[in-house]
Amino acid sequence: MNTITDFSSPKFDEHRITIEKLRNKGFDWDFIKYYGKHDEEGLQNKLELLQEDGMIPEDLNAPMWVAIVEFLRELADREQMIEEKIANNRILSRRQDSDLTIPNGTLSSWQLYKNRLVGQGWTRESVRDIENTTIGILRKLRLETDIPIKGLTIGHVQSGKTASMAALLAMSADWEFNLFIVLSGTIENLRKQTEDRLMSDLKTSGNLSWERLSQLSLKSGSSHKVSSLLLNKGSRERYLNVCLKHSTRLNDLISWLKEDGKKLSQMRILIIDDEADQGGINTNDVNDSLAERTALNKAIVELVKIQAEDGSKPLSMNYISYTATPYANFLNEASQESLYPHDFVAVLNPAKEYFGAKQIFGLKNNEYYRGLPIIREITKIDRDAVNNIHKGQEFELPQTFKDAIHWFLLAASVMRYRKYKKPISMLVHTSQKQTHHQIFSDLINNYFRSLSKKQIIEACRGLYEIEQKKFTKEDFEMEFEAYPNLEDVKDYPPFEKIEEELKRLIRDYPSHINVLEDTKRLIYHDGLHLCIDNCSNNRITEDLEHIRLAYPDPKAPNYPAPAPAFIVVGGSTLSRGLTIEGLVSTYFFRTTSQADTLLQMGRFFGYRKGYEMLPRIWLTTDTEEKFKFMATLEEELREDIETYILEGMDANEYGPKIKNSPKLSWLRITAKNRMQSAEEVELDFSGTSSQTIIFDDEASIQRQNIEVAERFFDRLGTPNETRNSRGVYWNDVPFQQIKDDFLSKFTFSKQSEFSNMEAFFEWYQKNETKAGFTNWNVVLSGSGKLDDEKHKHWIVGGRRVGLVTRSRRGTATGRKINIGVLRTPSDLYADLTKEMYDSIPEEFKLTKAGKAERENIEDQLDEIDQKQPKKSFVNELRKAAGVGLTPQLLLYRIDKDSMFTKEQSENTKEADRRYDLNASEDLIGVSLFVPGYRSGKNLATKLSIRIENPIGEPEMEEGDE
Repeated sequence: MNTITDFSSPKFDEHRITIEKLRNKGFDWDFIKYYGKHDEEGLQNKLELLQEDGMIPEDLNAPMWVAIVEFLRELADREQMIEEKIANNRILSRRQDSDLTIPNGTLSSWQLYKNRLVGQGWTRESVRDIENTTIGILRKLRLETDIPIKGLTIGHVQSGKTASMAALLAMSADWEFNLFIVLSGTIENLRKQTEDRLMSDLKTSGNLSWERLSQLSLKSGSSHKVSSLLLNKGSRERYLNVCLKHSTRLNDLISWLKEDGKKLSQMRILIIDDEADQGGINTNDVNDSLAERTALNKAIVELVKIQAEDGSKPLSMNYISYTATPYANFLNEASQESLYPHDFVAVLNPAKEYFGAKQIFGLKNNEYYRGLPIIREITKIDRDAVNNIHKGQEFELPQTFKDAIHWFLLAASVMRYRKYKKPISMLVHTSQKQTHHQIFSDLINNYFRSLSKKQIIEACRGLYEIEQKKFTKEDFEMEFEAYPNLEDVKDYPPFEKIEEELKRLIRDYPSHINVLEDTKRLIYHDGLHLCIDNCSNNRITEDLEHIRLAYPDPKAPNYPAPAPAFIVVGGSTLSRGLTIEGLVSTYFFRTTSQADTLLQMGRFFGYRKGYEMLPRIWLTTDTEEKFKFMATLEEELREDIETYILEGMDANEYGPKIKNSPKLSWLRITAKNRMQSAEEVELDFSGTSSQTIIFDDEASIQRQNIEVAERFFDRLGTPNETRNSRGVYWNDVPFQQIKDDFLSKFTFSKQSEFSNMEAFFEWYQKNETKAGFTNWNVVLSGSGKLDDEKHKHWIVGGRRVGLVTRSRRGTATGRKINIGVLRTPSDLYADLTKEMYDSIPEEFKLTKAGKAERENIEDQLDEIDQKQPKKSFVNELRKAAGVGLTPQLLLYRIDKDSMFTKEQSENTKEADRRYDLNASEDLIGVSLFVPGYRSGKNLATKLSIRIENPIGEPEMEEGDE
């Protein structure tokens, strides 16, 4: 083959697709090279057979096949390199690394803990990732400090944050840190859970000896004296204190540490502030230098800067805050004394098996993450019923609640049938009021007493049949395609196989956990344990019952079998930190005005290995929408962090940048305002990557938009042909011209991301020079090749540009059209000339296995397969091409008669279903890409902006527990 053949050209689309289909089926490149044969001769024979059947292009011979395979293989390798570059840079800091290394001794704390993770079923990839992140963080810490090191680690809710903390404790212990303080929760049973978990993880027979220090104080009765600690150099003793986030407890700890200045000066201290956005925030006026800090925040600050009466300080002090929600209030002050992470910000990657917000709820305007069909709606009728039950006006469980109970019985029976051994749980979270918890507990008890066993079994049988159809294994594979070893995910067994386990589960009525009178040991049975988890149920009752949630000790010799089943009713104690084991059924009816608080309440996030098909969640549609909003915000902020890391941003610049992102500003405002209102806020639009997906189906508006676009193109003059020959572009266009001739005259739907263009105009014009932005590139992208008369087209600048096809999402009719996704990913690079693209270092070129098939512009664009590239990836590639500071305006004309012909799963949510576009006029789609952050430039600008609540009406909290 001619080595200069451009196999990315549209004329090779069909050839590439033929090869990509093999790759998508899981065949490796070595097999594909000769299609399983030994050489080119065997390959040629295979190709001729396929050509006889009309399955591949007639001109696709063996030499061309081998050349295209090598071309695609190189592209795949290059993308993997850039993705690995992004994945391996997880820490935002300009602070120089220390020379600490990963401890390799077989009896080191780290290696012993690493083996423990492997023994628990962690994949090699996940263990390697936690090791890489941990050593990265450790190298930002110091064995000796003059001023404390302060950092932030961002995880996901229920994603293995505790494992990351244990890894850091183990690795730093190997490097002679000797006192570890974990600030954990505001509720004692959560503190105890964390303490037990960490000691179980760390206290193994190795080089080091771990000792637990509990409730330290100078008061009589304290079990430890600071003078008794063995802290001399070479000591193998390591001390762990898990302290409740309570000002009294912390002040007791500070007094205890200060008692012996000599001992304090021998301490290498690592403080981990778990759930750092809870409890320890200074909510007083941070701008008033005379304002007193809140008591808990003051205590944590005092602990971090501790100094004994004789002036002694610790040998080193390192403070790391851990959180999954690093939003505005957490970053609300950045003085040197504050807890702001001046030294570094680290991002944790959850394992690929993680069921997180984006996997469960999907992302807004994203066809690749649409969410799993495991959400069940709490209807308005049932919502009213729950409220009336709380008020004592109704006394029967609503139907959706009965469904949640029946599903729990079914899922627990399936897991027991499969010999699952750990606890299995249902979570009931309708309120934070203790009286409501008792009401629902009583109703659950009454429900089981009001029905015969036969009635319950028949209700379960009917629900099982329905649920097997609502969420199939095919649905799981389609919506969670990144899940490892999909072939190992178990499908539902027949009902007859689980019926005996179901009968055993409901043989007796639910009860609390029984307690042995003499030893106070908890006794578990094979039926249903009904637990009420709140602070009023801390004691054992006169009837020798333990009411609060307490899972059996997995190390206990009398561990119960079959797997114990728990229905857990609660509020605040279930909202954060507490892990609900084996959670398969959740009835979540909670109101909160803070969407980020809602995210923390998601106990259904986490890992579901072995029962992936079984979780179900009952929610209101409003709550589901809020979860999706927060999932989208969380994903965007993490993408921004990746960009900042690659740009070399300092941790000190992170807080203002995150706080001033437009969506987070909207969230802060809507949390306190029910209605639209004008607010003066600081906004930063750098890194904006927005596209119109919502359109008003009014012919007059759309015809006017077409005319605006045509006049705009006429003024731009003669265009250039895009590198892929699908469209045209103009370069070096001043922003003023784009604003005056197009954006200001174009009519966007009020529900689109472009409804606040005036704020964007003001921000851009104030920051254009400071940011170093160049003039813009304008792209009109189309389908098919330019000047191809076979396609519907639009004549622009003397060239025929093909109309693109998009489909409606969610509804077949209506005045609002939502297309879900507008932009073809490769069009973000359509304004690069061939020379510019060829000049990009190979590792930065955009490639994607399967992209050739997804970009087959001769057929209808398949929106569902469009995985939008990360902003960090786009920024890196454009920067490497020399247009890193060039904004892009990308336009499409969408055919009003676009048809949707792809088959859809019958379980696709209605909100995600696709229909013919059926628009009254062609639509003009608009995409804006503004380059991301450049180090050292604070582009936040105070703007007065009217905000429409993006997450629905805020609701009212019900009151404290």
